[in-house]
Amino acid sequence: MSKKNQSFGVSLVTKDDEIQVLVDDQLIGKIEQNQGGYTGVLGKQVVIASAQSTDEALQAILASFNLYH
Repeated sequence: MSKKNQSFGVSLVTKDDEIQVLVDDQLIGKIEQNQGGYTGVLGKQVVIASAQSTDEALQAILASFNLYH
């Protein structure tokens, strides 16, 4: 799946038990399933620990990415 977010392209790649988040083909984070929810990680920092869906985790990752880039 690919989405266009402002001025960069976002791609999601499912690998093993996680979803990798790529911006302009560079890995920036991942979404992991945990007990009862999802964890969104940007780099090595957890940006949301208990998202209800992958979309919520993705939005938290992209919001944090937008702040720093």
